Amino acid sequence: MAKQVQNFNAEIKQLLDIVIHSLYSHKEIFLRELVSNASDAIDKLKFQSLTHPTLLPADWAPAIRLETNPEQRLLKIIDNGIGMSQEEVTEFIGTIARSGTKAFAQLSQEMKSKPELIGQFGVGFYSAFMVADKVTLHTQKAGTSEGTVWESTGDGTYSIDSVPRPDGTGTTLTLHLKEFKTDDEVQDFTDAWNLKSLIKKYSDFIAYPIKMKNDKGEEETLNSQKALWLKSPSEITKEEYKEFYQHLTHDWNEPLKTVHYKAEGTMEFNALLYLPNKKPFNYNTRDTEFGLSLYIKRVFIMADCKELLPPYLRFVKGLVDSADLSLNVSRELLQQDRQVTQIRKNVVNKVLASLKDMLTKDRNQYESFWNEFGSTLKEGMPGDPANKEKIQDLLLFHTTSSDKMTTLDEYVSRMKADQKHIYYITGDSLSQVSNSPYLERLKEKGLEVLLLVDPVDEWVVGSLENYKEKTLQSIMKEGLELDTEDEKKQKEEERKHQTENLKPVLETLKKTLDSNVKDVVISDRLTSTPVCLVSSAHDPSAHMQRLMEQMGGQYKNPVKRIMEINPNHPVFEKMMKASPEQQSQWAEILYAQALLTEGSNLPDPVKFSQQIAALMVQAAESTKH
Repeated sequence: MAKQVQNFNAEIKQLLDIVIHSLYSHKEIFLRELVSNASDAIDKLKFQSLTHPTLLPADWAPAIRLETNPEQRLLKIIDNGIGMSQEEVTEFIGTIARSGTKAFAQLSQEMKSKPELIGQFGVGFYSAFMVADKVTLHTQKAGTSEGTVWESTGDGTYSIDSVPRPDGTGTTLTLHLKEFKTDDEVQDFTDAWNLKSLIKKYSDFIAYPIKMKNDKGEEETLNSQKALWLKSPSEITKEEYKEFYQHLTHDWNEPLKTVHYKAEGTMEFNALLYLPNKKPFNYNTRDTEFGLSLYIKRVFIMADCKELLPPYLRFVKGLVDSADLSLNVSRELLQQDRQVTQIRKNVVNKVLASLKDMLTKDRNQYESFWNEFGSTLKEGMPGDPANKEKIQDLLLFHTTSSDKMTTLDEYVSRMKADQKHIYYITGDSLSQVSNSPYLERLKEKGLEVLLLVDPVDEWVVGSLENYKEKTLQSIMKEGLELDTEDEKKQKEEERKHQTENLKPVLETLKKTLDSNVKDVVISDRLTSTPVCLVSSAHDPSAHMQRLMEQMGGQYKNPVKRIMEINPNHPVFEKMMKASPEQQSQWAEILYAQALLTEGSNLPDPVKFSQQIAALMVQAAESTKH
């Protein structure tokens, strides 16, 4: 057949513009696409040879080869795969032009907003035009002696001719690379070191050797071909898992735990996941990337794929390899892909199940994990309602009952028979909350309290609300009921008497502190401390307000709290005998003490210091008489 020149039915320049500018952010991706096509061609030949052994040439050894000619700016990708007939080449080219010009013009607009449509148009092959101004395809179908040469400069036409391929079965793709300007960021794709780096990055785990001659003329293999995650876990040693983890993460510590599994069913993929031993040095910086590496049929697609992991599992390292996703996937497509959503759901379930297993079977190992990444995992409570019940069973808390941390389930198992609530206190540090006056009455009654000192804990308890029919209750809020019904009745008369007896003091406190507190009431919350501040049931706690201020938020009208006083404290007996001026001064001092007790800053530390000094002078003078 004589050489023919034909027109594309579609506006190929418009398509190429979309491919180059809309789909790929890095031009180097073309090599990934073309090597993957070559690998697929070898796969097809191996499969067809199972029923037609004569298709395989004598001494056939599957391989992909790269050849370069820097002077002529040529790059060749050569495979000994299935090859194509002329009809198949025409059909392949035809996939870009099955619609008429008018229909394609409409479709091209859709592709700009829906990149997934590009996959219908052989985009893997056409990515070659991102770096080449002419592409030559020489291919020969297995089992035939006829070769086909296809060539195009991407100008809207292509030529096709019948020419036997010197190497026989397979395909040679020759890229006539574009001229590179000195200020152009495009890499030199004839440079041996550059090609080796790209193969290592994108195609290191392709099943077939990718070969290229070195400076000495010796052929070397560029890829490892060791896709560890596709092996059975029983075939892999601990050392191999460790080496792969270090290769993947550049973390030279051993991983704490390895999770290797294959998901089967409607969505099949392989996953190799790791829990690190320690936080990376930049773990808590805002611009730290996270996510799993995504592979499709051993081909690297992207690192730090956030679509595969929720932020609260950002400590997980590893990769996912799926054969069900399109190789031409882009970040925009990932955000919409239902299959990616299914993979993410599966990965989350597997990680949470692995953590539960670790908690149950190796508490020391789990606590080691928790000390590093517990704060991150807790973000899932408000952030992932669908998995809240799984996450809440993984939470660990400090407690007043032991130096060891506890789960909610363990706390509930130790509760008193008539206890209705899970009690907790929030603050800035363990030393602060464990010595807090708010604990006085609960310690007296032998009630265990969770000590929450992680900033995220405020959001955790806000989303938790109850656990196993036990409601969570802050001991820093109003309405703390610690007495039985009989005890309440016994104390009711006593409280009426105390309120009447201390009425002048209560009125002075309310009047003096009117701009700071919403009410002053008698309480039995305290046993040795004179006063404390508590939040109303639906108001944010003082700790939450401090956190919001640290994050740059600010309440237009600061939320006032309720002052509760301990009627049995001797300060109030003395206060009853003091002058009105002294009572007002003592009210301000008591309020300042209450602020310090809850961990808040004083509005006027200098004034408080002066008031304390004045009290000391008065006390010293009174002892002289």
